Amino acid sequence: MSASTHSPPFGTLHRIARVMQISQAIALALLLVFGALLWRNIADFRNADALVDHTHEVQEEIDRVRASVLLGGLALRNYAISPRPEFLERVARTSGASRDATERLQELVQDNPSQAARAREVHSETTEILGWYGSSSVIAQRDGAAALQASLAARVNIDASQRLRELLDVMDTEERALLEARRDAREAGFQSVKRWSAAIGLVFVLFTAGAIVHAGRLVGLGESRLKTLHDDAEKDPLTGLANRRAIDRAAQAQAGRPMAVISFDLDLFKPVNDRHGHAAGDEVLRTVGARLLQQSRNGDVVARTGGDEFVILLPGLADVKVLEGIAARVRSTVGEPIDFDGVALQVGASVGYACSGGGLRFEQLAAQADAMSYEEKKRGKQGRI
Repeated sequence: MSASTHSPPFGTLHRIARVMQISQAIALALLLVFGALLWRNIADFRNADALVDHTHEVQEEIDRVRASVLLGGLALRNYAISPRPEFLERVARTSGASRDATERLQELVQDNPSQAARAREVHSETTEILGWYGSSSVIAQRDGAAALQASLAARVNIDASQRLRELLDVMDTEERALLEARRDAREAGFQSVKRWSAAIGLVFVLFTAGAIVHAGRLVGLGESRLKTLHDDAEKDPLTGLANRRAIDRAAQAQAGRPMAVISFDLDLFKPVNDRHGHAAGDEVLRTVGARLLQQSRNGDVVARTGGDEFVILLPGLADVKVLEGIAARVRSTVGEPIDFDGVALQVGASVGYACSGGGLRFEQLAAQADAMSYEEKKRGKQGRI
């Protein structure tokens, strides 16, 4: 007799695993690509921010040069009005600060040729002014405040610091323009970082949601196929009836409750197989199974437990008279002719049965039914002999 096979849903499980692998690979690729783009935007933003800070530093040095030179001149004028030593000390301090500021300014604008040229000229002008400050301090200490006043008057008349002021103003104007442009670049970089961050988040949300939905569908399909596999595992593949595993599980659920068991195998089944072939035997088994299902009650379990062996579990039945009638109908149903390619095939059934109000287990009832079936088959053989 033939038997159909049922493969487990490994294909679906494999597809789920593949989806998860591909999802992880795509997620990693997206992370690398978008991460690189985001990192580049962050780097651009940081560079723009550093340029803004750099411009502020340049402006601060320009202001420091202007202020220190101005303070040195004020200190000399104050000494000319009130010759106190602290004013000359202040001239010395501001001169040192001016030199440091001009040197620092030259370092900061090295990357800007036009500003670098101006910074060198600022350094030259500042050096000249500081030299005059130094000589004026010497005159003040040596010749007194009157001589210093005369020297100051001469410098004021020619406005010796005009060129320095002009240079510093030009440098400051250019740095302000650079600052505005660099602030715009920094803001553009910041907005780009925000857009890329939002885009990455959106892509990951959409991708993750799609992967979850698809995986959910596959899982649902896998569960459906697993259920089908479970159902198939408890079915006889030829007849579609329950198998021994299924009837044992159903019997366990009825433990301690009233139930009845009918057991039989087919009489004259071997000659059918021998004379007409296994295809005829399969047709007999399928037809007997279909007839038993038609005759069974809702809730009864009809099982094929062996080659031509059948067992029927009848939950809730403990009346032996009713059970005798059902067994008789089963015997009659099985004995009806079965058409196979125009040939009427005939088999019989040696039916045994047993019932209990709940005191006996299914195995005990099945053993009693088997014993009755065996005795009936012996009587049938003796009668035919």
